[in-house]
Amino acid sequence: MKLSSQIAPTFRTTFNSHKMHQIYPGGRNSTKTSMLSLKTVFNCIHEENCSAVILRRYQTDLRKSVYKEIKRACKRLGLIEKIHYKAKLSPLEITFFQTGNTIYFAGGDDYESVKGLIDENKLIKIVWFEELTGWNNSEDIDQIIATFTRGNNDWFMALYSYNPPKNKYNWVNKWAKEMQKRHDVLYIMSDYRTVPPEWIGKIAIEEAERMKIFDNKRYRWIYLGEVIGLEGLIYNPDQVKWVSQDYLEENKVRILYLDFSVDGGHQTSATTCSCYGYGSDGYWYLLDTYYYSPHEKSVKKAASEYSKDIFNFEIAMMKKYKCGVDQETIDSAEGAIRNQIYKDYAKAFHPVNKGKNKEELIDYSIDFLAKGKFRAIDNNNNKIFKKELENYQWQEGSVEKGKPIPDKTEKEFTGGEEYYNTWSKDISYYYADHTCDNFQYWCKDNLEKLGLKE
Repeated sequence: MKLSSQIAPTFRTTFNSHKMHQIYPGGRNSTKTSMLSLKTVFNCIHEENCSAVILRRYQTDLRKSVYKEIKRACKRLGLIEKIHYKAKLSPLEITFFQTGNTIYFAGGDDYESVKGLIDENKLIKIVWFEELTGWNNSEDIDQIIATFTRGNNDWFMALYSYNPPKNKYNWVNKWAKEMQKRHDVLYIMSDYRTVPPEWIGKIAIEEAERMKIFDNKRYRWIYLGEVIGLEGLIYNPDQVKWVSQDYLEENKVRILYLDFSVDGGHQTSATTCSCYGYGSDGYWYLLDTYYYSPHEKSVKKAASEYSKDIFNFEIAMMKKYKCGVDQETIDSAEGAIRNQIYKDYAKAFHPVNKGKNKEELIDYSIDFLAKGKFRAIDNNNNKIFKKELENYQWQEGSVEKGKPIPDKTEKEFTGGEEYYNTWSKDISYYYADHTCDNFQYWCKDNLEKLGLKE
């Protein structure tokens, strides 16, 4: 077996490099992680005094990612567990019998405890930071490197792999730009186009090409690893195809089942419930919208009124499309409406797990739109979604600070424009991001169904 046959062409000329800092940004399916796994194992079995530490930000992420990749690399190099190496789960480590070198696995939140496990007779010559973007700053990285470089006189490698954040102001992007000025840095960008197609597979390539058509900018970020920057507008409104009220009937599209998603409001922010349907043509449709804004109203709806409105809205949609409901989603922070609708109608809306941050929620929904599988019925009630989608922006200054935050300001309709919702039987004079929020909750609560997670 030739080692070069296991490595994508992009990495072959530098595979044996021992430069101190090796930075590997890349897009999805660039094979940078599998290459670095081979590089780490290769050095550990060919060098007499060369152990390694592989880190991710959190230790809970290790076993199913880099630990698994290292075992796969061992297999690709012809090594057999219990004959050529032993693998332990507690603690996570792999030791090679011939050299006595060990690969240790640590979370950035617990790397201090790993130091006590390291064999003092075997130098740590490789430290690999997988998914560098998980760390908060470069200072933490510097501290870890300083810990493990001790005792090395000939060479030491710090390997960094990551998918570049789209925000050019993110610390990783700024750090990488500065690091490239140093003489001891190797910087290699990679993407799926530099990999033999048979390694990736037809379906994965077709998915990339689909995104290239429907959202070229996001394609460049996810698949090519480009830092595309964050502009003011969060969504690309052109990715939502608006169809007439009669489109389904004219094209003989039958709605197979419905989903509902609620974003609960408060004293000044709107409560909205959107009805999404899966069509027999393989497309998802925004069928209708419930929307009520209490902004600047002296008398505001109570939770019991929202409960009745949403229940009636659901019943009407089921009757209209002659199908059942698959998923009912609600903002996890909204307790009043969720409890009330359960009390009144024994309906248990699922509180969505919002994840680590708002940016993650937005990313899922943008990924879904990029698939080109979402359409919206062009009716009066859905106009609020169009309005909020076209005006959904990042809060001024938040992008430059590296922590993008959506602008949630209540904005007034101008030019005599107003919005009337037939389900709430109410006129709204203000809009913000409420239908965008329930769209994000729906996407997050249905990742597998929407093809966003395997």
